[in-house]
Amino acid sequence: MLEITSPRPYQVFQRNDDYVGDITVAGTAEGSGAVEYRLTDWTWFRAEVRDGRFTGIVKEVQVGGPYTMEIRMRGSTVRRIPGLLVGDLWILAGQSNTDGCGKLINLEAPSWMVNAFYYDETWGIARDPLCWVFESIDPVHWVSQDPVERENINRFNRAFRDAGAGLGVRFGKDLYKATGVPVGLLVCSHGGTSIEQWSPKLKSEGGKSLYGSMIRRVIAAGGKVAGCLWYQGESDACGPKQGVGYKDDFRFLIESIRRDLKSPKMPFIYAQLGPYFGDDAALRDGWNRVQNDQLTIESEMPNLAMVPAIDCTLSDAIHADAVSMRRIGARMALMARKLRFGEQEVPSDPRPIECSFADGTRSRISVKFSGVNGKLRPASGIWGFLVEAEGTPRAIAKCALDRSDPTRVIITLAEPAPDGSVLWYGRGINPTCNLSDSAGFPAPVFGPVAL
Repeated sequence: MLEITSPRPYQVFQRNDDYVGDITVAGTAEGSGAVEYRLTDWTWFRAEVRDGRFTGIVKEVQVGGPYTMEIRMRGSTVRRIPGLLVGDLWILAGQSNTDGCGKLINLEAPSWMVNAFYYDETWGIARDPLCWVFESIDPVHWVSQDPVERENINRFNRAFRDAGAGLGVRFGKDLYKATGVPVGLLVCSHGGTSIEQWSPKLKSEGGKSLYGSMIRRVIAAGGKVAGCLWYQGESDACGPKQGVGYKDDFRFLIESIRRDLKSPKMPFIYAQLGPYFGDDAALRDGWNRVQNDQLTIESEMPNLAMVPAIDCTLSDAIHADAVSMRRIGARMALMARKLRFGEQEVPSDPRPIECSFADGTRSRISVKFSGVNGKLRPASGIWGFLVEAEGTPRAIAKCALDRSDPTRVIITLAEPAPDGSVLWYGRGINPTCNLSDSAGFPAPVFGPVAL
């Protein structure tokens, strides 16, 4: 009897910098002798059976696929394992917007070159929904300790689920199209979770912690990845701490992932929080605090890239819809091309680099942006900026581009700004913002900036 533990159908193996990767062959077999294995049309290799086990390796397989592995033992039928790829593995971690909560309409079509490691420990072609979190073997993701109840819940979800469109499939397809490197997505996210719940300090708890579960799944997929995609922060912004300390916890998480995976320069790409449909003024401080932390940490750590999400449309009060998820995935793919592949000419998002009074009257404010593709838009009628003094908004008479510099916005106040005034862009949880560049990339939420 021949049992194969590796490779698994549709598994993706991490390439090295020479654009080749090794495919591990392992399993159990009864009797003595040797197991033979090959990729279709390749030369047969042999692995001796010792104590009922065998291991082998096909070395330096070129990036690409899909490959089919053939395995046989004397007198046995050839087993075929299809869909194997050699490419880049990317972790998908965070909370529900990483899970994907868009309605299951207008979905990104799957691709033979983008596979996923699902929560039930199987590989398959990546298709939405990617995240079936309650099917995980790790207790941290269980909705119930009762296995019968869990099975009933999973069966219900499989039959009636109507949401789950996410960013992963589009990310993988765009990255493959641009680079020719297949993509494997390691689903590790869990909705409604805070940065504290993701703490690396809980790693020793293994599958009873989010961080421990993530590391275990990376090891199960081969132990090496190309990078991490992250969309999280809503729980912290709305939580009792209102986002206080988020940046320090986020930095610790990134540093820990890189250290534990022995990849100190591993690309880490994340989304800034998008809109939250509502008018709860009590939530705005925490929401904007997390957004500003996400913006500022980008320039404080190497190989980080943030993609704004303030222009997302929603499928419910807090989750981006399928169209917006595709857009976020595409933006992350651009950042992956820059951080992973070193492409410096890919479009980037605008970033504020200077905010100051444009003259001595304190009634005109200049906001300069870097990373602008073409020019900012619209030329006039720009919405999203807010000037506050001691918590009181100051009236804006006009907000338009500088006529001599299309990467600069001039804000004209109805009255001079008093001392202690601050500037925001995207203040609140559901702001009206329309500033973007010629490529359609939005300006990020930022503030408060002292004037």
